[in-house]
Amino acid sequence: MKRITGPAARAGLLLVAACLMLGGCKTNSKPSEGDQSSGFLNPFEDRPFSEGETVLPAPPQDADLIPFSVNDSGNFDFAVDAKSVSVGADNVVRYTVVITSKSGARNVSYEGMRCDAFERKVYATMPTGSKDWVSNRGMDDWQRMMTRQRNSYASTLATDYFCDGRTVAGKPEKLIRDLRAYAPTFRRSP
Repeated sequence: MKRITGPAARAGLLLVAACLMLGGCKTNSKPSEGDQSSGFLNPFEDRPFSEGETVLPAPPQDADLIPFSVNDSGNFDFAVDAKSVSVGADNVVRYTVVITSKSGARNVSYEGMRCDAFERKVYATMPTGSKDWVSNRGMDDWQRMMTRQRNSYASTLATDYFCDGRTVAGKPEKLIRDLRAYAPTFRRSP
């Protein structure tokens, strides 16, 4: 048998060493609970979502509303209460949205948005003329936001202002600043 020497031998040895090192890093068993030393954390692995506590904000004031437009929404005006916008430790963007019809009727709701899953949730609504929130009991599930529906204001907020892909587009101050800077400033005359 002929012995290999020189640069080819060194390259072969380096290749074998690299394979052994990579093979030594691999683990076939899952780490026991609380023990992460026997395996690597996978940044792409699905992690269970754990929603933080939600505290209802003060009722919206007209002076704090930031209007924004939604495609195919000629019958409604949409606005977000700037004082209600928050980003939780759970990465949920929470905000109050005010929807006003041509006749002046208003729908007010406090909602949450998950950029990572493109989902929304309505926490509470405020009946016309009321100053108190009504909890949205029985509707505790997150719902997929629709992009091709008429008046899909939540998906407009997600794609244009609050989300950057699957992540939150920034801290509340930035979200509000972007909404003010890029949303239309028109108001329907009474």
